[in-house]
Amino acid sequence: MSAHTENYIVASPISDWFGFSVETTDTGAVYGLAFDESHIGNPLIRALHGGVIGAFLEFAAQCELTERLDNGAAIKTVNVDIDYLASSKAADMKASATITRLGRRIAFVEATGWQDDPDRPVAKARLRIRIGTAQ
Repeated sequence: MSAHTENYIVASPISDWFGFSVETTDTGAVYGLAFDESHIGNPLIRALHGGVIGAFLEFAAQCELTERLDNGAAIKTVNVDIDYLASSKAADMKASATITRLGRRIAFVEATGWQDDPDRPVAKARLRIRIGTAQ
């Protein structure tokens, strides 16, 4: 992981709240969300809050883009579309992100989140992220 990406993660207060982690594998980075009781949305069903899942996927996508850029360029999310595919559990979550198109001013990134099995995602996000804007 580049120094720019590490600085991006450390500088973000939400990374602490997420218990955010990054594991480098043969197929790329796997981002982690460490479960915390404050991540629960509805205490009756003990599922992660949709906003927590969405914010985690957005942050994972931003980290993936920051790693690819590796030049410290400022980035800013333009919009996010999230598909919630299955109910989550009160447990850790993992995510992977893929840059589908990288232009000079905008990047298109997809992030997928899962809990037990990467082949059974909990949610998928598609993001448009602006490159080179002031934060």
